Amino acid sequence: MMQPPDSGTSWLAANLDGNMLTAWSVTGGAATPAQVLQLPDNSPAALAESLRQLRTGEQQPVLLGGSTLAPLQKVPAAPARLAPAPVSQGGLNIHALPGLAQSAPVGMILGATARLRGFLQLNPDWDGVVCLPGSTVTHWVQISAKEAVSFQSALTGQLAAAIAQPMLLEAIGGFSKTALAEAAADSVAKPELLAGRLAALQAGVSLGQIPAETARGRLWGLLLGAELAAARPYWLGQNLALVAEAPLQPLYAAALEAQGLPVTTADPLRMTLEGLRRAWSPA
Repeated sequence: MMQPPDSGTSWLAANLDGNMLTAWSVTGGAATPAQVLQLPDNSPAALAESLRQLRTGEQQPVLLGGSTLAPLQKVPAAPARLAPAPVSQGGLNIHALPGLAQSAPVGMILGATARLRGFLQLNPDWDGVVCLPGSTVTHWVQISAKEAVSFQSALTGQLAAAIAQPMLLEAIGGFSKTALAEAAADSVAKPELLAGRLAALQAGVSLGQIPAETARGRLWGLLLGAELAAARPYWLGQNLALVAEAPLQPLYAAALEAQGLPVTTADPLRMTLEGLRRAWSPA
């Protein structure tokens, strides 16, 4: 485990989620506003070059979450106690925060690990489920006795983007909360009809019968309803926390609210920074 830095030492807290790299320059207890870079690809060279752009100096050390540079930790594991591992990448000395892995069903949590770590650092007695929606993948993580016991993942964000494209519909944007709630209820009750419901939605949009906001609400409602149906063992009768990327937070919150589920929400950027900060200086 790394030694806590001197109060005047500056370091880069960076988190990779898909091809989006978010970073803060941290000195003592102060952090600069988050900077976000989109990597041109997922190559090691692109990652190293982006980290160089974000550092404030050649000697600034880097703590990186969301990569596979450190061996993944198999669940059950305590996210709040994950320790960074020193690695070399593209000539940079990096301390990489490990992600989580699971054998059955096969799964891994990378970009959301720092978010989860930060939430559990700030809520050390949390027992229940943490939902971590992302633009590419969403994770439902069962937490018990400070450990991630198991998790279930869904590619809802990727599906929404892929289905919206041929409809000439932006996947993220204004949506009808009523349309989302109705579609989510339908999909939770009858997830086996998802493909047919989506075909009807596409036809309605093509025929000009469904406004964009209604279509977007219905699309997300259908997909989130199917996700909720599959994840029912994770949220039914459980304490539930939602730590969602900003564009997805209102969509997931609306779907969960439609099911009458009480939800604790947390700011994803704050949780990510906190997860990285406490990994750097565990004290």
